[in-house]
Amino acid sequence: MIFYFTATGNSQYAAEKIAAATNDRLVSIGASLREGQYDFDLGGDERLGFVIPTFAWTVPGAVARFLEKLNLAGFTDQYVYGVFTCGESTGGEAGALGALLKEKGIRFSGGFDLVMPDNFIVWSDVPSPQRLEAMLDNADRQLEQIISAVKAKKPGAVGAPPKDLFMPMQEVSTSKNTSKLHADEKCTACGLCIEICPMRCIQAGAGGKPVWEGACTLCLACLHRCPERAVQHGNDTQKKGRYVNPRVTLA
Repeated sequence: MIFYFTATGNSQYAAEKIAAATNDRLVSIGASLREGQYDFDLGGDERLGFVIPTFAWTVPGAVARFLEKLNLAGFTDQYVYGVFTCGESTGGEAGALGALLKEKGIRFSGGFDLVMPDNFIVWSDVPSPQRLEAMLDNADRQLEQIISAVKAKKPGAVGAPPKDLFMPMQEVSTSKNTSKLHADEKCTACGLCIEICPMRCIQAGAGGKPVWEGACTLCLACLHRCPERAVQHGNDTQKKGRYVNPRVTLA
């Protein structure tokens, strides 16, 4: 079984590639959070994988919340691994995931870094199309090595856990003017951002346009996947590109 969390497709792409090679089942953490589904049975699965992005060099807050609520039947000390998609490095994410799994009584066998295009455009910008293609080609080569290691049940890196085992959620509120995420005049009220938000912190406001209220994990799925590029983060993203992994069909 492979649990994955994705906003723009990087981790879903990796998870699907691994699942195709190992014949393991795929579970979307984002969909599970939206639907309140936390009960799973490993059954006779030989491996348990977590394919997740790196948020501030640690585990995303949404993934930590999912792990806290996870009820996993059928765990009998299977091989447990992580694959961490990142822009440059994962920092202490392997140690953080290992510590979070230990709290659930799950022994972690280690993780593997997978460098892919960085989508946190609050700090950076989307690379050129040529650079993106080169990065994705390189990621495919890395994935081949990771898949070989996973199939052979080789231990990955762990390391010491960081001070913060996960990136904290942000309490956002459009009504209280505390949310940097907002929709500008290009918004057509299509509702996609509301539908895909893993934390269900986006609701329909006046005229069906989105408002942000609640705990946000800052995955930026709403921003990158808006068909009109109408979702912005403060004044940081108006002139920046948007990114969705072009090699995957997002669930």
